[in-house]
Amino acid sequence: MEGNCNWEFLLGLGTYIFVSNLTQFFTSLQFSSSQTTNTFQSFSCILQFMASPKRRRGGNVGAGAGVGGVAATSASPTMPDDLMMEILSRIPVKALMRFRCVSKYWNSFVFDPNLVKLHLQRSPRDNPILYTLSEYREYGEYDEYDDAHSLHRSSTQSLLQNPLSVVGNHEDAVPVFVDYDIVGVCNGLVCLSRIHTNLDEIWVRFWNPATRLSSNESPSCYIECGCANMAFGHDASTDTYKVVAAVMSDAKCHKIELRVYNLGDDCWREIPTSDADFPAEFRQTKGVFLNGTLNWVADLGTGNSQSFVDFSFDVANETYTCFKLPDDVGEGFSELGVFGGCLCLSHIYHRESFVFWQMKEFGVHESWTLLMNISYDYFEFPRYLIPRPLCLSEDGNILILVCHAEYQLVWCNRRDLLIQHFEIPHKWVSLKSSDYVQSLVLPYRTP
Repeated sequence: MEGNCNWEFLLGLGTYIFVSNLTQFFTSLQFSSSQTTNTFQSFSCILQFMASPKRRRGGNVGAGAGVGGVAATSASPTMPDDLMMEILSRIPVKALMRFRCVSKYWNSFVFDPNLVKLHLQRSPRDNPILYTLSEYREYGEYDEYDDAHSLHRSSTQSLLQNPLSVVGNHEDAVPVFVDYDIVGVCNGLVCLSRIHTNLDEIWVRFWNPATRLSSNESPSCYIECGCANMAFGHDASTDTYKVVAAVMSDAKCHKIELRVYNLGDDCWREIPTSDADFPAEFRQTKGVFLNGTLNWVADLGTGNSQSFVDFSFDVANETYTCFKLPDDVGEGFSELGVFGGCLCLSHIYHRESFVFWQMKEFGVHESWTLLMNISYDYFEFPRYLIPRPLCLSEDGNILILVCHAEYQLVWCNRRDLLIQHFEIPHKWVSLKSSDYVQSLVLPYRTP
């Protein structure tokens, strides 16, 4: 190793210790993400120096020689990659994206697959609630990117303490593609879908709001009658991101097919199904990702043999199974969600009450636990409107609901038997993830 300067290693080790201690210090002070990012920028000059070319003494002073005869010889970094990876894995995404401008080496190193994985593992999940905030506007007033439809992050604690903070948090707002619908969120990646005006084709693309990078559109997937029940997840065994769509292939026969698209592929694939154990209807438009599976509320069987189930698709094996929903669930609106790392079910009983269940142990029917049962008499909106969960406390005692049509948030406390309504004039709030993390995951496949 040229020169093998111990001072270079000591500088790197000292910087690593400095970064670690600084991170813990500012975390303990509960600084905002922007303040922490600004602090990291204050020592970016040190990191730039670490990424500068190695230099050696000697050589002739002349063309290509540096001051004092110090000539550049290599574009490799002055400290080991694994040590630099340790440092960078603890730095916020926003700061890392700025460090890409230091050199070509840094530009590629920031998206090194090993760094991406390590950074994802260490990224703080202090703002896990990801939601869209939309402002009412007349038709035709939107641009391709528009602040009227934007992504926001929030901590569970801040929402529970002050539900109205959903409309006051604009610090990290990111405009959303207005022609696209959000299918799902996984490891910091957002899957978007766009449907053709004739309602016979659908496309998806991937987007990382933290890095602001996005993919091109996928090949189109043919659908009937604009019907596509989609979900987005990750196969950890192969590090592959997949979109699964249950599409109507024959409206006359009411035939549903499963199709899968892998990020970076050039086609959709059909998954073989069996009529005996495949749902007759998917009741949930967007499935949810949990424990390596994608889950929808679906109808299994017909007539007297009809039952309502969780249709669960294994992303890695590309197989499916069905889990029974709580015994009391029957006709009426039902929707699965993920809160506190558990599968949850919202259900409306005959427009009379809203119930909220949590499956404590995934796949175990006996673990369904009733958390909330709220009569519509306590809501300040009509019975034909459906509230949707936004946030759940860790102990399951407090649940925040959203009623879009009435621009309302509903704060429900089951322990103290309290319900409060909060007005959010001309704003639509829609939950997109309860486990969001900022990451460096690329929304496209690299060579």
